[in-house]
Amino acid sequence: MAFDPIQEDCLRLTLEALRREHIFPLENAPFIQTCMDRYQEDPAQLIVHDRDRSFHLVALACEAVDYRVPFVTDEAEAERLTDRAEHQLKEACDLDAENWDAQRMLVALTAPTNDAYVAYLIDRRPEVAESVRTRTSQATDPYDQEFMRDLGRRPYLRWLGALAAQALIAGKYRLALSTAEDALELAPEDPGDVRHTATLALAKLEATRDELAAFRRRHATAYLPPAPFRRRHTKQERPADAWTLIAELACAYHELDFSGATRALRTLMRAYPRTAEALYYQAEFPEGLFARVHVIPGSEDELILALSESTPLLQEGLGAPENACLASWIATHPLVTDALSERRRDAGAVRRGGTGGDN
Repeated sequence: MAFDPIQEDCLRLTLEALRREHIFPLENAPFIQTCMDRYQEDPAQLIVHDRDRSFHLVALACEAVDYRVPFVTDEAEAERLTDRAEHQLKEACDLDAENWDAQRMLVALTAPTNDAYVAYLIDRRPEVAESVRTRTSQATDPYDQEFMRDLGRRPYLRWLGALAAQALIAGKYRLALSTAEDALELAPEDPGDVRHTATLALAKLEATRDELAAFRRRHATAYLPPAPFRRRHTKQERPADAWTLIAELACAYHELDFSGATRALRTLMRAYPRTAEALYYQAEFPEGLFARVHVIPGSEDELILALSESTPLLQEGLGAPENACLASWIATHPLVTDALSERRRDAGAVRRGGTGGDN
């Protein structure tokens, strides 16, 4: 799920090593394995050009800001890591003027408001798109062609993903949806999971459940399981994810179909482990700077991430007693409260029972 910065850094450096050593065909497994081993030992062994160093700095900044800072309890340490990431991104921009990930992430860290960040993403989007088109048209050797088939397009896909996600937060739901649709047109397999943002935007635009299903059919390629697993399932499509189920729940709730909303909630609770706590507390998780943070599909972490990104949906109607927000409806639903009570009873029984033993 989503983009892994370390994996991408390794792939980029491996492709450059193939170019330097004139290795062809590009599927030379022993050489690729050697590069991966060297990367694990010390990535500096593979870094030669400024462009290599530039993206490597992005990967380091991402590892710190997206995967370490959210879990650091010491504010001074969190600030130190963030400051270092900012310096790394500035250096990355200096080394490669077309490192769009570095430029975007640096503005994400320093923009005074979310609206300012959205405006920046809109203003610079044509320049990023033109850069990708130019590099694609100029790719003449097999190494450049391979790069622009996938790795070279990813920064623009991440740009679109960031614009869609931030537009959703800013209340620009049609912009979020249209941007996500553009990303899906460019990459129907949806490597950055932008379909999730589109689903939430549709729900905010009060789409019906039939319209949500139509979106899923229209972008069926994005909902296929990863290629190695497709042969293992008689049903090709992935199981419904948390974003889809939350959107369906919200649509039913807006239609005052509380039975339908309850069915969606029950399905969500069956699909994910330890759902009661996540649904009750609905903790917000920081937006990923590089891209949507990488979590295990079907895990509790994925549910927490989906709930956090669904905040615009969950908090609708907040503060109006006659129109309680969806967040409160979910947190106080008997399915959730009963599951919480059962878990507490089980935990109490374990504590009273102790660890066993005869002495």
